[in-house]
Amino acid sequence: MKLERVELLRLEHRLSQGELPEDSRLVLLEAVRHLLRCRYRPGSAAAAPTERRKPRRKVKGKKKGHGRHGASEFTGAERVVVPHPELKAGEACPEPQCGGKLYDLHAPNKDVELKAQPPIQAKVYECQVLRCARCQKTFPAPLPPEAHGAKYHPSVDAVVSVMRYALGMPHHRLAQWQMWAGVPLSASTQFERVEAMANAVFPVYRQLETLAANRPLIQSDDTGARILELQTENKARAPDERTGIFTTGIVARSFDQAVPPIVLYASGRRHAGENLDRLLANRSDKAGDVIHMADASSMAPRSARRVTAKCMVHARRYFIEAYAAFPEHCERVLNDIAKIYQFDDKTRSMDPDARLDYHQHNSRPIMEALYEWIETQFRERIVEPNSRLGKAFSYMKNHWKGLNLFLEVPGVPLDNNETEQELKPAQRHRKNSLFFKTQAGAEVGDVLLSITRTSVKNGVDPVDYLSAVATHADDVRRSTESWLPWNYQNNLKTLN
Repeated sequence: MKLERVELLRLEHRLSQGELPEDSRLVLLEAVRHLLRCRYRPGSAAAAPTERRKPRRKVKGKKKGHGRHGASEFTGAERVVVPHPELKAGEACPEPQCGGKLYDLHAPNKDVELKAQPPIQAKVYECQVLRCARCQKTFPAPLPPEAHGAKYHPSVDAVVSVMRYALGMPHHRLAQWQMWAGVPLSASTQFERVEAMANAVFPVYRQLETLAANRPLIQSDDTGARILELQTENKARAPDERTGIFTTGIVARSFDQAVPPIVLYASGRRHAGENLDRLLANRSDKAGDVIHMADASSMAPRSARRVTAKCMVHARRYFIEAYAAFPEHCERVLNDIAKIYQFDDKTRSMDPDARLDYHQHNSRPIMEALYEWIETQFRERIVEPNSRLGKAFSYMKNHWKGLNLFLEVPGVPLDNNETEQELKPAQRHRKNSLFFKTQAGAEVGDVLLSITRTSVKNGVDPVDYLSAVATHADDVRRSTESWLPWNYQNNLKTLN
């Protein structure tokens, strides 16, 4: 234990007054004086009176997303090799009286320079035109080889599509920016371009639907949508007719991490259950029953070819809402759910069977004890069933089988968070652009957002992919399976 200087001085005074036995007093007195000389000698930092400092927090590691990006992270940057202007490898060292020779380290200094430009740029080719003075025939100069030949390069359609639907940039905002930059691109023209892009990639969208229908795990969820055409129709609809408008997000996965995931969207009056039924209509008999992860919404699919898993996070939210009124009971449930997630974190690198075995060994006792405890609360009338806490308990009991499916089937996730994250681009679009004008316009957005998010989910640049598909639209229609986001680059290498 470290003693402060004042305490050491007091102890020295007591020892010098002979308050302890002689032998012990002399030994302790010498030890205290030694400490005072070493730790609190004049001029030392410890001798000056200072405020007690708070202990520094231990930093386990650099947080992701913070700090500067190294040159190696700028994978899309143009690389310019700069040789030394005066010296070359093999020449004598310029330092006087050295006598050595220079050699290349092959580890250049890298300086990154960033330059801004508008999203859409234009180039005007002014081709000279010659006319015969006698016959009046004109002879225009041909376009140079680097010219594309069409007014709108496929990359224009790709950039506008990604900015509009994946990033939530309304057409009129981009039109204003382009006008400022001297490259006008009106909002109506932008929609014509995204519609052309949707037509080019539609075969890919259909192929993704077929593949998604046969994945073993499908997750779905809904968020609200605004389609003016349907909102106008709602005014004339009967009271018992549906007036809700939704955007459904669907994530289709395989338990094999090497199989690419697929993200699909559908906007309109159909809810998630109906959209999933339409998707599963294309499911092969060989694929078997699908595992469907979703919340406990009443708008569930009618398909019998599914095994339902329920979202643990949705169950947890009820206890978060009831925590202020019932902290002790909610704390018990929240702690148990936290333990389940801690176990799940340790299974990230496991295969589905090993993960299932780990959860059965570690998580099953927790879930069984939690269920028995909830039963006890109702049986002994400790909790009022109609209270907020009672409804939270009832939710877990009513959906206990679905909440425990991760203990029965390999690879079942604990929650539906992945789908909710994939709905954020649709929500951002709704917030920034406010609405779709027509159902057809909403379908264009669904196709392009599905292609974009599937590309991003598989680590593919969506602009590059959309540009490639639009450039080779005929090849895509003939062989769609070889032009999917995760394998299209093989075709580009062959064509180039």
